[in-house]
Amino acid sequence: MRGFSDEERERIRRQLVESGRELLLTYGPKKTNVVDITEPVGIAKSTFYLFFDSKAELYLEILRREMEEYRENLRDELEQVEEPREGLESLFRNYREIAEDDPFIQQMVIQSDYREVLYNISSETGKTRSKKFEHTTPFIETLQEQSTGNLAEHGPKTVLGVKGTILLVLYKDEFEAYRAEFYEQT
Repeated sequence: MRGFSDEERERIRRQLVESGRELLLTYGPKKTNVVDITEPVGIAKSTFYLFFDSKAELYLEILRREMEEYRENLRDELEQVEEPREGLESLFRNYREIAEDDPFIQQMVIQSDYREVLYNISSETGKTRSKKFEHTTPFIETLQEQSTGNLAEHGPKTVLGVKGTILLVLYKDEFEAYRAEFYEQT
């Protein structure tokens, strides 16, 4: 990027992420435009596109950072665990807590149709995104190596499926409302 030092680029990128996160939480993805995001940072709208290809790319970066923080917290907690069952319970509890307590996850995944927000991302970014959602696989594999019971008998994808089902059970009403609206539109 011409015209910016490495430090300036990092500062601007960080400020865009912070501004985008705050505005997304306040107004939602549809009511936030690029000018809203760039104004507090002090850059022109066109400069935004030197850092991100689209709002969806910015939101994906915010989500990546949220998930990295979640992984770090989970890693710290699982290092203290001695039994696979305790580790699995911790994994599921942390998953529930991020779904219930993280305002960004609430806004992007539970309260809005995140597929619409992220629809325009490039296919390469989409491939990267789908891989990043398997962030718990290494944790599950570690717990499976320690287990001699049922956990060791099932693949990580099966355990991930159970984890996803937990979210559907916890938010059954919201899911049913979303599903009904989705099928009305098709």
